[in-house]
Amino acid sequence: MQRYRIWYIEGPNLDLKKSRERVVEADSFAEALRPYTNWPVVENYDHTTASAWNPGTCMYYQELWEAKLLQGADEG
Repeated sequence: MQRYRIWYIEGPNLDLKKSRERVVEADSFAEALRPYTNWPVVENYDHTTASAWNPGTCMYYQELWEAKLLQGADEG
């Protein structure tokens, strides 16, 4: 099982606030984010981070969960 650091981001585009940060264990990004959201999860190209955006938000107001795969020094 992998470890992921996840957090929630919301707010106007120029004033985003990060909150609800925690570390979870899961087998995938989708599984790590599933208890917190049912929004579609999209991984980045090198599979080290992923995000789940609220499809009902716009470019002026954002609401999303992000996850980062923890490895070695990142876990602290």
